[in-house]
Amino acid sequence: MAVPAQCPTMPCFGGDDLKTLYLTSARHGRPAAELKTYPHSGYVFSMRVDVPGLPVNFFQD
Repeated sequence: MAVPAQCPTMPCFGGDDLKTLYLTSARHGRPAAELKTYPHSGYVFSMRVDVPGLPVNFFQD
């Protein structure tokens, strides 16, 4: 998946069926020239996928 940001950071799956892929991107501390070229840096991107992700298993004490 091509992303209009130079520094994608963390993918995760969401939605009721876990078929939405979310991808965060970095903006803080990125050079001004890079932000001019990639103005969507810092956004959260999403797209639908065919294969669902796995649910998160939260630790319980």
